Amino acid sequence: MLKRILFFYIDGFKNLSDLGRKLWVIIIIKLVVIFVIIRAFLMPTMDSKIPKEKQKELYIKQITGITTTK
Repeated sequence: MLKRILFFYIDGFKNLSDLGRKLWVIIIIKLVVIFVIIRAFLMPTMDSKIPKEKQKELYIKQITGITTTK
């Protein structure tokens, strides 16, 4: 069953017109660009901003509500 579904889609993409192929290429390029931009600018990693010890302290503080002292 899964094999039939896979071949259905493969056959459909093989028989696309030139316009259809170009449109799919444009869609894929747009999706890649959108995900790269979202990943790079809107989801910064905490590793680059906060040292490891501070991350651990903040995590413990959030989970337990207890502050740690040094």
